[in-house]
Amino acid sequence: MTPTTTLLRGETPLRRHRLTGHGALHVDALAQAQSLLDFDRAPVSLGLYPLVRNHRRRIILTGMGASHVAALSSWGRLVAGGRSAWWIDTENLLENPQIVTSDSLLIATSRSGSGGQVRALADRLSETMRPAAMVAITDDLASPLAEVADCEVLLRSGASGSPTGFLNALIAHDYVASMILNEDNDYVPPLARTVATTTLPTELREVAADITSHPDSRLAYVGYGKHAAAVLYAALLTNEMTTIPADAYIAGQHQDELLQRADAQLTVLLFGSHSGPNVVLHALARDLLAAGSNVIVIGGVDVSGSTYVPSSTEHVGAEVARNVLIIEQFVSALTT
Repeated sequence: MTPTTTLLRGETPLRRHRLTGHGALHVDALAQAQSLLDFDRAPVSLGLYPLVRNHRRRIILTGMGASHVAALSSWGRLVAGGRSAWWIDTENLLENPQIVTSDSLLIATSRSGSGGQVRALADRLSETMRPAAMVAITDDLASPLAEVADCEVLLRSGASGSPTGFLNALIAHDYVASMILNEDNDYVPPLARTVATTTLPTELREVAADITSHPDSRLAYVGYGKHAAAVLYAALLTNEMTTIPADAYIAGQHQDELLQRADAQLTVLLFGSHSGPNVVLHALARDLLAAGSNVIVIGGVDVSGSTYVPSSTEHVGAEVARNVLIIEQFVSALTT
């Protein structure tokens, strides 16, 4: 596996990049579903295909905050597909410009395309940092990032009502990674249908009410594989939109640390899957319950003593999309 900079917990630099500040979070599932369809139906940039198809040299995925987290699953796919791929946030990339070699394909994600680090990256690309090609994934075609790119992928998430456009960024990265690997990508319409019908389960609404009624409450989100990006996003969104401390863990990593911090004030949301390593998650759930923590299992299989929220789909892509909406709706409940 190629060395890379990874962010695994909510207390990493992800927490430093503010979304909109504390306040109520409004989630519009129908608008987000429509924005996914808008992306799916949009014409493809003709310049993208020759830049990324069968790229065999270094691929660098960069961004900040939620935009960076959205690239995590694609990075995993690229590494599994034998590509030399890096997942590094833009702040660290600017501090280590030697990572961008002359044969690199740089893929930079920023919804606005004009944040501080992104502007610095755009300036550096115009001066000293010279990859073989650069692709911008953004909502703004006129942004500084898009202006220095060889090609852009427009997110089309502006009307989604999401504070980050995270779902569209996930889909965009899946699309680009599929093109690089010459593989099929997720079929978007069924994902959009799942998003449009997703509402916050009653169990999670009650959990949110209980958390906000206890000032010492803490949160942790745990996922694996395709769900890893969603739990990192969940911690970022919770920390940015609420005053409740939240961390994210990828199942199998840093679990001893999580268990050491487990007590009655900790609520843990475990995201399972019909096709995932539920044995690992369920062993963790039992240990957390034994430590007195409140455990919610979303998807996968029920664990005795936990609050169980079954998945409504067996398709992993739709499951991830549903979980992202549930996360946003859960954080919205925490803010209200």
